[in-house]
Amino acid sequence: MNETFVHRQELADFLRTRRARLLPSDVGLLNGTRRRTPGLRREEVALLANIGVTWYTRLEQGAPINVSPSVLASIAKALQLTEHEREHLFLLAGQRPSEPTIAETEHVSEMLQRVLDGLDPNPAVIRGRRYDVLAWNRAAVALFGDYAAMDERERNVLWRFFMQPDTRCCLQRWDEVGPKLVAQFRAVAAKYLEHPCFQKLISELLEGSPEFAHYWSQHDVRNATDGFKYLYHPEAGEMTLEYTTLTVPDYPDMRMVIYTAAKGSPEEAKLQRVLDREQALAIPG
Repeated sequence: MNETFVHRQELADFLRTRRARLLPSDVGLLNGTRRRTPGLRREEVALLANIGVTWYTRLEQGAPINVSPSVLASIAKALQLTEHEREHLFLLAGQRPSEPTIAETEHVSEMLQRVLDGLDPNPAVIRGRRYDVLAWNRAAVALFGDYAAMDERERNVLWRFFMQPDTRCCLQRWDEVGPKLVAQFRAVAAKYLEHPCFQKLISELLEGSPEFAHYWSQHDVRNATDGFKYLYHPEAGEMTLEYTTLTVPDYPDMRMVIYTAAKGSPEEAKLQRVLDREQALAIPG
C-alpha cells in the first residue's frame, strides 16, 4: 500500500477522533440542536480554525491535498491538541513538527521526585530544557552542592559551568567537557531561540564567558546520552562517574541524569565517602 496514502488515512482518522471527543461547550460554542454523533461538526472545526468547510472535509476524507504549517497550527488549536498530538498531526501531514510552546512551566511531579529519591545512593537530577536543574536527590546534593540554597542562575548547568570559577576546581577535563556541553545545549536551544528566557541566558553567557562564546561560534550539535563525569571532590579526591541521560515523559526536552559507579570499584567507595560525610554533617550535634 502506498505510504502517502497510509499517512493520509491516518491523518483523516486522527482528525475525526480528535473532533469527536470535543463538545461545543468545550470550545465556547452553544450545544444547539440534538446531534446524531458525538463531538464537534466539521463546519464548527473549520469555523474555529478559520478555514473552508469543504477544504477541511476533504482533509478528513483523506484527499490528496497539501496543508501548510500555519493551517495545521490553526487546526491543532481548534481541536485543543496537546503538544504531543500537535507533533503527531504535523508528522502525519508530512510537515516539520510545529515549534514547541514554551509558555508551559516544566513541572516535576511527586512521582518523579520519588524516583529520584529512590535512586540513592546514586546522584540524580532532573534538568529542564534550558539546562536548569529542577529537582535532585540527597546524593546529588552531597556531590554537587545544595541546589535548594542556590539562586536560579546557580542552578543552571551552563551558568555554573562557564560563569562560576569555583566550578572549574571541581571539574576535571574542563576543555573536553565544555564543547560537548555547549553542543548538547545548542541542539535543544534551536527549538527555542526566539524565546526571551533563552535569549537572555545565551546573551549573558556570550558576554561573560569567552570560552562559551568560542564553543557557541562553532555551531556543533550533539545528543545528550551517556558518558563520564570527571570530578574533584575535597573529601574524596578525583572521581570518574558514569552518567546516563533519560527522557522525562510529557516533556520532550526535560532529562533525568543519573550518575553511577561500578560495584566494588574505587569510585563507588569514594562516592560512599562523600555521602557518609554529607550525612554526618546533617546530624545535629
